[in-house]
Amino acid sequence: MTTAAAPGRVLNNRYRLVERLARGGMATVWVAEDTLLARKVAVKTLHPELSVDEGVRARFRNEAISAAGLAHPGIVTTYDTGEDDGVAYIVMELVEGPNLRTLLDERGPLPVPDALRIARGVAAALEEAHRSGIVHRDIKPANVLVPPNGPVKVTDFGIAKVSGKGDLTSAGTIVGTARYLAPEQVRGEPADGRADVYAVGLLFHEMLAGELPFHGDTEMGTALARLSMPPDPLPASIPADVKAIEARCLEQIAGARWPSAHALAAAIDAVLRGDALPPAEGDPPTRTVAPPPPAAPPTPTTTAPRPRPHARRSGRAWPWAILGGIMLGAGAVGGYLILQELDKRGGDTIDPGDAAQIVSADDFDPFADVEHPELVDNVFDNDTSSAWRTETYSTPELGGKQGVGIYVVLDSTADVSSVEVLTNQSGWDAEIYVAASPATELSGWGSPAATGTSLGTSHVFDLDESGGAVLVWLTRVPEGGRLEITEIRVG
Repeated sequence: MTTAAAPGRVLNNRYRLVERLARGGMATVWVAEDTLLARKVAVKTLHPELSVDEGVRARFRNEAISAAGLAHPGIVTTYDTGEDDGVAYIVMELVEGPNLRTLLDERGPLPVPDALRIARGVAAALEEAHRSGIVHRDIKPANVLVPPNGPVKVTDFGIAKVSGKGDLTSAGTIVGTARYLAPEQVRGEPADGRADVYAVGLLFHEMLAGELPFHGDTEMGTALARLSMPPDPLPASIPADVKAIEARCLEQIAGARWPSAHALAAAIDAVLRGDALPPAEGDPPTRTVAPPPPAAPPTPTTTAPRPRPHARRSGRAWPWAILGGIMLGAGAVGGYLILQELDKRGGDTIDPGDAAQIVSADDFDPFADVEHPELVDNVFDNDTSSAWRTETYSTPELGGKQGVGIYVVLDSTADVSSVEVLTNQSGWDAEIYVAASPATELSGWGSPAATGTSLGTSHVFDLDESGGAVLVWLTRVPEGGRLEITEIRVG
């Protein structure tokens, strides 16, 4: 018969449980005594009723295996793991002090220097984990320990993923705490270190604003909001360079974020020193152009000079099953959700079977140089997790430029009755041009076939045209100075 973990219980004749520190649906964390080395430790024990689930046991073992190979002052040290009379346990460093969740609940928003210090500590710990090929995948306030003295420490590698190794979850399943997932995790796609960078951005925002930048009526609603809505802005009192760090962490497309935890830590270091933000690898150049006189916000309108009753929109279906659970960090109780996408899609997929076939794409900026030509193929790859983007401008009006754009080339001259543009943002203006072949100047494209202002994340332009090339000409981008287009569909 299995003996339950309780105060006074000694595991494997060595670890005496002293008092319960925290308890949740999956595990209990104890203050314990290592009788061999005469020191205090933290012991996490898996609940007996969950021990019969091999998947849960594997995830529990994975935490010890993942963390044991990491030696860094910002990562809670794992000393030992084992089983004793049916009780699975992990022995860890005991960290005196609250976790970040407790700190935020008690104090609310933190001073900027404190938020920078904590975010920097988390980034440094993740840099070490990523260098070892380990992605945490569940960074949240409950998994960040903030001792009164010494470095911030990251804990709970229970769902960490080792690069190149098999995952504990099945295809189409994502594991993590819903409110702190990166967009690619919400879509059930593979996650690398940039998912952890996104989570640090969420922590950073919450430390500075006192709440997360996305909202929903449920945990799921909050998770899904980041797929279609921009994050809430930070308070006006936050310095611009601090806002810039947070904004880049929270880019929806992983390739637009800080490319690594190391780059994020370097940016925070620069701000702490009072230096300018360093350019990180893959940094898009920022255009600084004197802005034109401000104009009144436009009223949402769409016009099509030659409309035809035709609109074909790609539907968004999000059937999900939610399984509840609890994961515990040392001294913390954290919400833990397993979210399964029942239609087995990693992102929105588009069936091109009834649409004109796009064979190539190119950026179009006749008034300057280029607009990320290396990303243009992303607009016709049937994958909304990838995107093409404009350069970053100083104003939504493109710093005074007439416009910038991207065009697609069809496999043959065809009737063009609609052009659907999917983006990650709202508040952009565009004109659609159709021509027999691409032109090098805007005048070579003729007159606009359709225009739209103050557009949302998905818009269908209705046309009645014929041609072999379609230009999406942007005359205004959202606040933040750039637009990301995930898909262009020609019908």
